[in-house]
Amino acid sequence: MKTLGLLFLGVYLSVFSVFCLSSPNLVLAGGALKTCSSMSTENCSASSQFESGKADVLYEINQRSLRRYQELANKYSQNNEFLYSKLVNINSRGGVRVYTKNALLDALNDAGFSNSDIRALSDTDYFILLDALESQQLDEKGNRLQEQVSLANTKAKASVDIYTAFIEAAHAKRQAKRAEKDSAETATRTTIGIVTASSRDPFEAVDFYTGVFQQPDVDVIWLPLTPAFQQAVYIESLGGQGCNNLVFFRAQHSLFDKERLYPERTRKQRSWCEDNQLAMDTLSILDGLFFNGGDQSKTLAALSIPTGKPSDFLIRLKELWQADQIVVGGTSAGTAVQAGGYNNHRPVPMLTSGNSRGVLSGGVYGVNPTSQRCEDNAQCENRLAEGAMTINPAGGLGLFNFGLLDTHFSERDREVRLIAATASSGQSFGFGIDETTALIVDAKGPFENVSFTVLGEGGVFIVDMSKGKSDISHSSEGVKRVIAGEASFLPSNTSGEIIAGELNVVLEPQVKPANFKRVDQGKWRQESGKLCRKKDIIRWQHDNNMHVLKPSKESRVNKLRYCAYSKVPFVVYD
Repeated sequence: MKTLGLLFLGVYLSVFSVFCLSSPNLVLAGGALKTCSSMSTENCSASSQFESGKADVLYEINQRSLRRYQELANKYSQNNEFLYSKLVNINSRGGVRVYTKNALLDALNDAGFSNSDIRALSDTDYFILLDALESQQLDEKGNRLQEQVSLANTKAKASVDIYTAFIEAAHAKRQAKRAEKDSAETATRTTIGIVTASSRDPFEAVDFYTGVFQQPDVDVIWLPLTPAFQQAVYIESLGGQGCNNLVFFRAQHSLFDKERLYPERTRKQRSWCEDNQLAMDTLSILDGLFFNGGDQSKTLAALSIPTGKPSDFLIRLKELWQADQIVVGGTSAGTAVQAGGYNNHRPVPMLTSGNSRGVLSGGVYGVNPTSQRCEDNAQCENRLAEGAMTINPAGGLGLFNFGLLDTHFSERDREVRLIAATASSGQSFGFGIDETTALIVDAKGPFENVSFTVLGEGGVFIVDMSKGKSDISHSSEGVKRVIAGEASFLPSNTSGEIIAGELNVVLEPQVKPANFKRVDQGKWRQESGKLCRKKDIIRWQHDNNMHVLKPSKESRVNKLRYCAYSKVPFVVYD
């Protein structure tokens, strides 16, 4: 294994002058952008207060909610009579009628509906339960209570920095448009669009992202693009009654009763369905478009027609992005979905689920991911082995075609899963972005070269398989796989570029890094820290995988908040 790890050394390391990313066109966050809001006060400074903000999602058990539950269950499921009887039992007791989600589940437990019973519910039955019982919260004037956001009182400076980087990039796009045209005829205010399709409930997520980006000189527009929306539009294009059946299409995605809770947003979605030009007109005025976290497959479906081809909206978005007219950002799933297109004469896949445990022996599956509830030990309708890694082989939206994208990275020990996916797809590079961290990208046509910097609390891991190798052997003990390549880790304010297929990085920060609290999560990140203590070879075992790092003469390290390194040969095997 030692010899194999030294076979694939880089033959160069050139330190280049750092390109100034004055107006990036991608801001890709790794998730966990901890933000102060009325529903996340733990992220707020002590002085913050929300007098009328929504503090939690609440659920009610009364005659009205029981009727809603029965109607939905009769229409869309097998009408779980056992669960219904427990809800009736809770209602008959009187007393507390409004619950948080945890309190609701506790009440079901007390009524004899166990956690095992809850986990055994299908996604349809589980979300009928929650959506039917959700309480409509109103303020004293009868208006819907909304989640409120305060960036000014957000404790996590890195989160604010990342949001600000996106907003400033959108401002730069607006200013460039005014410079190109007669400024008297061009709007001065920056317009940012938000797509919340990654959420199971895209309507509920709108308040948060509107609050994040709302500024005195910024207009925020929610785009009601969801998988159900695309299904309805497609049926309309075939001459059917798609828009009249939006409720049915939402139910196919385990989304129920939203007309009651969000009447203005469901009306907006229907109006966009009935008039396709509304989506295109809105896109034409955007300076930035931000995608939320959740499930990247949902966002891909929201911008694709049901046949899998890109929608007219996505085609036009790519044209505007390639013309440097708009900056695109995302967090977590909103980042993962940006991968796609072609590189190395192959499609760049989109990672969808799984972990590093068992990926070397189990492989990478090009199938739909299991339900997110499956990862919580719920009933799985398309179950693979626990933690099995899945990808969409055709990729996501395709704005980032320089390699695979992964998120929540070091904190969830995702290095081996990214290495395995990069190797199996035949791509040269994979990028793993830590939580509360962003990869700030400047990609200019013809989109073969890219410059980037890192911003935030953590760093970005880059696997380089351009000179790597992957071997698989079969024996009576099962499948064994070994992968060798090079790894780099870029903490905040370091930078890099890919030119003509080769990676160069600068490990010296462009500016003094902010004094963020160091997070020790992540076994690879912990062990690789020994590189900055001049260890010749580092070995460890984790998640059933063996790992070896052995610096070469081309390797470089720099002791920052985390150990920064480049072109360090690695071997992983099971």
